[in-house]
Amino acid sequence: MGSYLIKRVASLIPILFGISVLIFTILHLVPGDPASIMLGTNATPEAIAALNKSMGLDQPLINQYLNWITGILQGNFGVSVHTGEEILPQILKRFAITMQLTVFGVLIGWVLAIPFGILSAIRAHSKTDIVVRVFTLLGISVPNFAIGTLLLLGFSLYFNWFPPIDVVNFWEDPIEAFKVFILPATTMGIVVAAGVMRMTRSAFLETMDKDFIRTARAKGNSKWTIVMGHAFRNSSIPIVTIAGMQIGYLLGGSVIVEQLFSIPGLGQYILEGIYQRDYPVVQGGVLFVALVFVLVNLLIDLIYTWIDPRIKY
Repeated sequence: MGSYLIKRVASLIPILFGISVLIFTILHLVPGDPASIMLGTNATPEAIAALNKSMGLDQPLINQYLNWITGILQGNFGVSVHTGEEILPQILKRFAITMQLTVFGVLIGWVLAIPFGILSAIRAHSKTDIVVRVFTLLGISVPNFAIGTLLLLGFSLYFNWFPPIDVVNFWEDPIEAFKVFILPATTMGIVVAAGVMRMTRSAFLETMDKDFIRTARAKGNSKWTIVMGHAFRNSSIPIVTIAGMQIGYLLGGSVIVEQLFSIPGLGQYILEGIYQRDYPVVQGGVLFVALVFVLVNLLIDLIYTWIDPRIKY
């Protein structure tokens, strides 16, 4: 396990290097000059050139990349060209909000998905199975902004159960934080539940048809002993895979939900950077999300070996 962990951590270096090159290249291919946008349409060419020089944008691209990546390796993500604030503290502050939203959404999704996915599999073709399959189809088909809009209109504006209030961290005021995060987390949780529920049903249907399950039945074990004692762990790998992918997706793709519910998370921060052509903010934010995503995948790989010790690397 130790050697595997070292190899996997080492393999992250070229992956993150490739991602950094890709992010930097794409951003600098996008039309538009940050200095022109910041100074407005009445700016003189001399003023634009002076601002570009002060931001280092007049240097060759390779020099700009080396300066940026060297700063990243030293923990310096630079400063926002729009606000002048240091980027790393802002990323960490916004990421704490996005992480709370993601964890809450994932918990809602798993609490719905795993029990109902198992029920759907062991009661295949029953009314329960039909309801679960319809829910998964709707959850996968309907975009999250439509689900969020419906929840916002119904529970916040019509019933006024969860009025919009300022974001509060869970560790500061759990009750107020619950009011803030419940609707956006439910929006994300429904999407998570649909995918995990579908995978749970498929994995359990396949596992319940294995020889060792028939052997357990022949020994007189009860249905729930077979399900929880034999089938659950053997069905876990595909469920963990889809769950891990969704965590990474939610961390990076929460921008629509954050925008819809006015939550100042990392996704909204990156989106503001895109609108303002704030290269350092977008580059640093996207690279940070990529780092979190690959770490989540590393964690999933380690969980594989815990679930099934036969897996060797």
